[in-house]
Amino acid sequence: MDSTTTESPLIKIIVGSVRPVRVGDQLAAALVPPIAGAAQARVDIVDLADVALPLLDEPKMPALGQYEKAHTLAWSEIVMDADAVIFLTPQYNGGYPASLKNAIDYLFHEWRDKPTFIISYGGHGGGMSAAQLRSVLDFIRMDVVADSVELTLPRDSYGADGRLIDAQPIVAAHAGAVRAAASALGRGLRNRKDGVAA
Repeated sequence: MDSTTTESPLIKIIVGSVRPVRVGDQLAAALVPPIAGAAQARVDIVDLADVALPLLDEPKMPALGQYEKAHTLAWSEIVMDADAVIFLTPQYNGGYPASLKNAIDYLFHEWRDKPTFIISYGGHGGGMSAAQLRSVLDFIRMDVVADSVELTLPRDSYGADGRLIDAQPIVAAHAGAVRAAASALGRGLRNRKDGVAA
């Protein structure tokens, strides 16, 4: 991808909604180029609909790290492989989806100190979901490096099928905020590599 190489840091965008008809996957695809460019990093999309985690079914506390389920081990590896993560979340009834909370709750040590920020979306930007998610990320001691980015989705951006007609203009309308947050993430990753305190 452009100037990035396999030596570049790896950021994973976690798509939080698993509804059959949703737009998070479309927004994630449109977000990859500006985030990769601003952060000077590789960017992969991790769609929780594809990860398909059941409701948390590990018998032991995640903090113990004694996972017994194959899906938990696979999810742990996905998160550990990332140098940073970005949470992409819709707003459902004033909060973020249960699918995303479930995915977070599966793990513990994998999240700690990992650089992150939140991109929320909705008719009014999804700020309430971002605020709730931020409190969880702070609690599990992730390194939130930037303010949340709120993507406003106009009603006329949806097609008859409930999907976005085109995600690009929505991301372009918030390009400044996206690039600023991604730049902060990139700086944090480079500081970590160089051993500089954030």
